[in-house]
Amino acid sequence: MTENRIKKAEKNFVSSTIFNVINLLTTFALRTLFIYFLGIEYLGVNGLFANILGMLSLAELGVSSAIAFSLYKPLAGGNKDKIRQLVRFYKKAYRVIALIIMALGLALIPFLHLIVNGVENVSDLYLIYILFLANTVFTYFISYKSILVTADQKEYIVNNTNTIAKVITTILQSIILVVFRNYILFLIIELAVSVLSKLYINHQVNKTYPYINDKDKVELPQDEKKTIFRKIRALFLHKIGEVSIYQTDNILTSILINTETVGLVSNFTLIISNVNKFIVSFFNSAVAGLGNVIAVDSVEKRLKVAKRYDFISYCFYSWSATCLYFLLGPFISLWIGSDKMIDYGTICLLCVNFYMTGMRVALTNVRNAAGIFEKDKWVSIIQAVTNIAISIILAINLGLVGIYLGTFISGLIPSIIRPYKVYKYVFMTSSRQYFLEYIKRIVLLSVAVIGLQLAFSVIPFSSAIVEIIAKLTTVSIVIPLMIVAFYHGRDEFCFTKGLILGKIKKEK
Repeated sequence: MTENRIKKAEKNFVSSTIFNVINLLTTFALRTLFIYFLGIEYLGVNGLFANILGMLSLAELGVSSAIAFSLYKPLAGGNKDKIRQLVRFYKKAYRVIALIIMALGLALIPFLHLIVNGVENVSDLYLIYILFLANTVFTYFISYKSILVTADQKEYIVNNTNTIAKVITTILQSIILVVFRNYILFLIIELAVSVLSKLYINHQVNKTYPYINDKDKVELPQDEKKTIFRKIRALFLHKIGEVSIYQTDNILTSILINTETVGLVSNFTLIISNVNKFIVSFFNSAVAGLGNVIAVDSVEKRLKVAKRYDFISYCFYSWSATCLYFLLGPFISLWIGSDKMIDYGTICLLCVNFYMTGMRVALTNVRNAAGIFEKDKWVSIIQAVTNIAISIILAINLGLVGIYLGTFISGLIPSIIRPYKVYKYVFMTSSRQYFLEYIKRIVLLSVAVIGLQLAFSVIPFSSAIVEIIAKLTTVSIVIPLMIVAFYHGRDEFCFTKGLILGKIKKEK
C-alpha cells in the first residue's frame, strides 16, 4: 500500500514538476515581452484583476476540498455508484458557483473606477475585466470532473494537458504582443486555450472513468449531503482567511498607493509564487495518499508520516526562503532593471510570509486529508479581519511595507492555532513538541541568514550575475549543512535522505 501511494505521488510530482518548469520559463519570457510591449501599467491592471477574481472565487466555498475528502473511501473501495453520485453533486454545485461568481463579478463593474488607481494609459478597462470574469466563470462550468483524478492520485492527467496548453498559449500570446501589442487579443487567446484544455481533460476523465456518465437517477443520500454541506460551511470560513492573505494585498496596494505599484510588486510575487508552485506540487501530490493513511492506519502511523511530511516542508522552505531573500533584488535588477525595484523591507516581508505560509502547508494538508475542517473554522475569520485592518492602518503610516507587515501579523494566528487543532483531533496528542521544534527551526534559520548577510555584506561582487551565482551556491551549501548538522539520525531525516536517494522500501 505504501509503495503504491509513493509511486502515485512520484508520478504526480514528476508531471507537476515538468509543468512548473515549463510554466516558469514561459511565464518569464511572456512577462518580459509584456513589460516591453505593454508597460508596467497594464501589468498592474493584470495583477489587480487577477486578485479581484481570486476574491470572487470565495464563492467556491471549499466545495472541491469537501468532495475530494468524500471521494477517498469510495475510490479506494471501487464504489462506482458512490463516485458517480459525488461527481454529479459536484457538477451541480460548481454550476451554481459559476452563476454566483458571474453575478458578483458583474455587480463590481460600477465600482471598478474606485479600485483602479493611476493608470490613465490603459484603455478598455471594462472589457478587460469582462474577459477575466469570463475565464473564471467558464472554468467553474467545465472543470468539475478534474476533482476525480486529483482524489484518485492521477493528477498527472491534468498536469500533462496543462503543460501543452501553457506552451500553446505562450506562443500565441507572444505573437500577439510582438505583432499587435493588443492586450484584448492577449486575453482572448488565454480564454480560448483555457476552455479547450479543460474540455480535453473532461474527455480524458470520461475515458478513464466511463461509469460516471451512466444515466441512473440515483442522487447522493440526504445525510451525506448534510455532511458535505457541514464541511463546506467550515471550508468557506477557511477560504476567507486564504483570500485575505493571497488576494487582498494587491487590491489594498492599488487603492491606498496606486495600481502601477501592483505591477512592480507582481514581478517579485511572480518569482515567489512560481517557487511555491514547485514545492506545493510535491505536497499536493501526496494529499490523497495522506487521506488513505488517515483512513486506514493507526494514530501512531499518522503522526510518523506527518512528521516526515513536515520535515520535508522545512527542508524545502528554509532553503528556498533564504535563496529568495538574497537573490530577488539582484535578479530583478538583472532581468528588468533596477528602476523596477521595491524597498528591501517589503522584499524581506515577502520572503518571511512565504516561509510562514509554507510551514503551514504540511499540517493544512493533513487537516484536509482528515476532513476536520470544522475544528479551526473561526481562525480564518479572525485572520481575515486582522489582516485587512492592520494592513490598512500600517499602509497609511508606512506605505507598501505596512500592507505586508499586516499579512505577517495575521499569519501568526493560523500558525499557532492550526497545529494545536490537528495534533488534538488527528494525532490525539499534545502539540507542545511541535511548537518547540518550530521555534528551534526559526532560531536555526535566523542565525544562518544573519551569518550569510554579514558575509555577503563584505564581499564586493563584480556583477549581478556573479552575485547571483555566488549567493545561490553559498546558500545551497550552508542551509543543507545546517539541516544535516542538527537533524542527522532522526527518523524524518533518514526518511528524507532515503526519498532523495530512491531507497524508500515498503513499510510493514
